[in-house]
Amino acid sequence: MSALKHISLSAALLALGSALPAIAQDQVLPTIEMQSTSASVGIGGQSGNGVLRLPNLGTNCAYRFAVSGFGAGIQVGISRANAAGVVANMRQVSELAGSYAATQGEATLIAGSGSTSMKNQANAVVIGLNSRTEGLALGVGGQGMTIQLADPVINAQRSYFLTFGFAKAHINQEDRAVLNQIVREWKCRYGTIRLYGHTDTVGKENSNLDLSAQRALAARDYLVRAGVNPSRIFTAERGETGPVVPTVNNTRLRTNRNVVVVIEE
Repeated sequence: MSALKHISLSAALLALGSALPAIAQDQVLPTIEMQSTSASVGIGGQSGNGVLRLPNLGTNCAYRFAVSGFGAGIQVGISRANAAGVVANMRQVSELAGSYAATQGEATLIAGSGSTSMKNQANAVVIGLNSRTEGLALGVGGQGMTIQLADPVINAQRSYFLTFGFAKAHINQEDRAVLNQIVREWKCRYGTIRLYGHTDTVGKENSNLDLSAQRALAARDYLVRAGVNPSRIFTAERGETGPVVPTVNNTRLRTNRNVVVVIEE
């Protein structure tokens, strides 16, 4: 996909402008890159491959896919169609898959070079594309395209549990193993990560509230260092309230010295 890097995403954002009311200038959107090659005469559409990149979720988040119909209308000769752009309105990675058509009139997806916006016919996902052909042929407009993800997005659990030593807020070895699991399962898929810090009932209530905040922040910092986009993570201090195991005051219990992790899709 390195051949696509020269294609400006600014044109793709302009293409999206016709399909969306407004896009914040500082909004981080997923990006898409596609490549298709034809060696046929009078072909009605091509097959190719692409990659979806998700910097809005975390570092190095990418999903590969197959695309058919991309470059429809190429007339003659050997041509390579490249396109890159941005993806809007996607709430789950699986929503990328489907059949796309131009948002306004006939698609001019491949016409030497140009831009267009394509909408998934099954949901609200819109792709703004900036395209270019290389070779002997020029396209005359496409009939749409179909995207299929190479690998399905696997299911993952939605709650996790970290425990801490007495009066401690550092991430221990067991906690690291749990947080690493969260990174593997959720860094590159949509979901809000909520971290709720707790303490047992030993100590003053205000001090315990601060300690529970430190525990939640320690877990957050670990996830951010592991590449999870910080905008997806929210922390809350609960102190002694809402213990896993209700106890009388001044009771040491490791189970209640925790951070509960909840994933909201």
